[in-house]
Amino acid sequence: MSNISSSVARPVTLMRWVARFLSIPWAFWALFVTWFVSVNLHGEGRFSSAVYITIMIIAALMFIGAAIIASVWGKEAFGGGVLLVDGALIIVCFIVAIRPTIVEFLTPSEGPFNFVMVLPPLVAGSLFLACHRRSKTSGEQHV
Repeated sequence: MSNISSSVARPVTLMRWVARFLSIPWAFWALFVTWFVSVNLHGEGRFSSAVYITIMIIAALMFIGAAIIASVWGKEAFGGGVLLVDGALIIVCFIVAIRPTIVEFLTPSEGPFNFVMVLPPLVAGSLFLACHRRSKTSGEQHV
């Protein structure tokens, strides 16, 4: 005999692991890119050390914090929501602040980098929210 929770548990577990494998490496990659850009701008004298430290603390909390909250602590709804917000903020940053037109956003030289920065948090956040919804409706308790 199988109950509903055991039939739903396998897809939810698979989605949870895919979201973890997407979110954790992406978080460290995004933090590294943020660090690299911030160090270069700080070295050119565009902003002070206080601004540099503030940017790095906010980036670490947003990127790594969201991945850890959703993956390790099991707060999938909150972590997934933060990952979706991260993806949306990166899109806004790329399109509005850095690339004024969508055509420049999708150029062959920079398009793949932009998608690598934007898609993983959106996919992982969506998967974490779907896992939370499905496990909540099936009565599965996340361990």
